[in-house]
Amino acid sequence: MKLTRAVAGDALVLEGIRIPDPEEGGRREIDMVIATKDEILFVEQKHWSGSFTITSEGRFFQRRKNGGTLMHKDIVAWTCRKGDLLCDLHESRTDSSSPPSKVVLVFSNKNLEWDPLPDEVPAEAYDEMGFINMVEKMNKSAPDELLKETLLGFGTWDTIHLNGGRTLHGDILEYPYERRDCSIKHTGFLGLITGPRSSLTTGEIVTDQSGPLVAVVGEDEARIIPFAHISKIEFSNPRAEWG
Repeated sequence: MKLTRAVAGDALVLEGIRIPDPEEGGRREIDMVIATKDEILFVEQKHWSGSFTITSEGRFFQRRKNGGTLMHKDIVAWTCRKGDLLCDLHESRTDSSSPPSKVVLVFSNKNLEWDPLPDEVPAEAYDEMGFINMVEKMNKSAPDELLKETLLGFGTWDTIHLNGGRTLHGDILEYPYERRDCSIKHTGFLGLITGPRSSLTTGEIVTDQSGPLVAVVGEDEARIIPFAHISKIEFSNPRAEWG
């Protein structure tokens, strides 16, 4: 869903926001929130392979290409609940109601075989390009300031863009410089003569294999990712008291 921001106009697009869950404790993550003056979209992305069907209980039954199967939870109801948590928190914080909301599922694997969702499922579903086309056609007006303030007050993951296009999300536990978003340029073939060199847009020059210590989502242990492997770093939003 990398192209979403490019077509989102004045809408507020946030990825990986983490919402406190007063009922069950801990935090719940929403893959993407798109907020406008008129509506708010709660987006759940799945990169499944194979095919899936939906059971009578609303659960998603996946058949993988390798012959294996997985029974997933009702991801529509689960995403709805996370959206309700967000809207309830906004309303209790501001005494102002949220705009109408909807759940959107994005199945980003081109090789996934799936049928349109049944009419009784309270969500919309798209492949990745279908989702981008839908966003392009939205009324992309900016959300009101109170909703924007609420959304920006939730914590997000730090994001590291690697050379080659892969993106990692997690918490940057240790960072050798002031924590500011930056892009990084590398010497490339010239480095064969002058030695490897990574230049951060924040002014620092790195000539070794140092880098941030990152607890990457889905990995058991934190690890150092050398600046030489990174093209861009985006730090998470600072969390407000309600986040």
